[in-house]
Amino acid sequence: MGRYFVFCLMLFEVVSAGAQGVTGRFEMLNGRQVYIAWKGELRHRPVPVLLALHGSGRSAESYAPGSGQSVPFYVRQRDLALQAGYLFVSISNGSDTWGTDAGMQAILDLVRFVKKAYGVEEKWTLWASSAGGVMLGRIIRFHPGLVGKALGTFPVYDLADSYQNLKSAREAWSSPEAFNSINPAGYPGAFVKIPYLVFHGKADKAVPLNKHSERLRDEVNALGGKVSLKVVDGGHSTQNFNLYDDDLILDFLNAP
Repeated sequence: MGRYFVFCLMLFEVVSAGAQGVTGRFEMLNGRQVYIAWKGELRHRPVPVLLALHGSGRSAESYAPGSGQSVPFYVRQRDLALQAGYLFVSISNGSDTWGTDAGMQAILDLVRFVKKAYGVEEKWTLWASSAGGVMLGRIIRFHPGLVGKALGTFPVYDLADSYQNLKSAREAWSSPEAFNSINPAGYPGAFVKIPYLVFHGKADKAVPLNKHSERLRDEVNALGGKVSLKVVDGGHSTQNFNLYDDDLILDFLNAP
């Protein structure tokens, strides 16, 4: 039998005065919460899509203003996507955002659902934060036809380093051998074909700059890639808004 999907409208569809013309919707997809948002009316098809890959301990709700788990740092990503005319989507992947098989399947389920429900472009923009960088790498390597370009905020590149230093990575994976084939640092060549704009704090201790984003830039660009790294003050924190250069991000999102 083929894989089946369970869809259920969950919480709300609203247009609020504080975010004029913005519609936000929560749904359940095979037991995982999905957040979808757009600005205005989706008249022009196909619609560009930005898929946000959250960090460890976060969820789809993190991107929704007014929700119980709303995080302004993550809402900023949603707002920039909407300003650029994108349909914004995210799914609560829990610890599976570390790139597990279950997390990958959840993303593929989401892609099928969005493509069926909305008239969207084939290639999407992905925005990975922290642990979501591992899921980004897995998508880029094994499903390259889905990705047109990518953004990263302190994204994990070397899962082996994170496994050694972060409890959440060890909770997601049983051993280094279990993730050896999907560690992004093991296949820099997969990143070569897409533009990738990365922001990383120089004082980041959880995901050290030199072991992740600098290494990503150096290894991918040495192969002819298009990684642009912006190093800023501050560390690995959702209070570090230095990680956002709105004009640069909007230019990147609006570029063909």
